[in-house]
Amino acid sequence: MSNVNIKQRIRMDEIGLYLRTIEAEYKPKDNQERADLITQFFNVLCLPEDIEHYEALWDRHNEEKSAQEEWCNGPDYELESRRAKYFSQIGGENPF
Repeated sequence: MSNVNIKQRIRMDEIGLYLRTIEAEYKPKDNQERADLITQFFNVLCLPEDIEHYEALWDRHNEEKSAQEEWCNGPDYELESRRAKYFSQIGGENPF
């Protein structure tokens, strides 16, 4: 009977850590080389498509994060309104 080594498929929540580790030690040129190194050193089955999928998810996450930050960094109309109300109540000039 032959001894078959079955590897588990890589999970998306693990791939980022594996990629950072591989990038720190080696300088792979493409996703095929990254996938081969991950498969070799971490005893999981990693395909170039897995890395492409992870990178697409990462890019989408960063786009959403930057859009949210852009939205949050806009003018705070509520704060400006409260300041205007406060300074009009005390009869002073709004220094902001």
